[in-house]
Amino acid sequence: TPEQKKTLVTAFQSLGYTVAMTGDGINDILALKHADLGIAMGSGVAAARTVADIVLLDGAFSRLPGVVAEGRQVLANVERLAKLFLAKTVYAITLAVTFGALLWPYPFLPRQLSIIDGLTIGLPGLVLALLPNARIYRPGFLKRAAWFCIPSGLIIAGTVMGVVAYAYLVVGSPVAELQTIAVITLTLSALWVLVVLARPFTRATVAIVI
Repeated sequence: TPEQKKTLVTAFQSLGYTVAMTGDGINDILALKHADLGIAMGSGVAAARTVADIVLLDGAFSRLPGVVAEGRQVLANVERLAKLFLAKTVYAITLAVTFGALLWPYPFLPRQLSIIDGLTIGLPGLVLALLPNARIYRPGFLKRAAWFCIPSGLIIAGTVMGVVAYAYLVVGSPVAELQTIAVITLTLSALWVLVVLARPFTRATVAIVI
């Protein structure tokens, strides 16, 4: 019965499972609605197709492994890209606040930051988003992202500030040299983040890093 099917779905969910339900009839609607992923047959009743998350237009179950693989690829790559972009956000905010508080000249020109972002985030991110990724989804995306982005962003900011402080206070470098030193340091540090996130290495990820 519809209620029994719904009970089966909620029972598995209460045990911590992610539940998918397939169906095509009126008696499947309740279970399709309560499942984490409702899959309706294309030949099923209109009401079942309406409440389902996915409709198999040709009714072929052989499509499902491809659907799962694509979902895993999207989720895993989004997490990787989020870490890449958020690490940049952390070090950009840290550098801006620190140099502003110390009243030191900001060691970057806008065009320099644009080039660094393009080489270490923009172009690599475009390719990383499209790469195959079969990693199974795990809950806790925000926690994992924070544990990676905050330390790595602070390390990059600290490295840049340390090099610039030495050049500014000890060596007394002119502004042009400060900018050159800061650009090289930030580029290498941001590439380190890219190398970490590009693992495990394949031909494609090695080419991105190079």
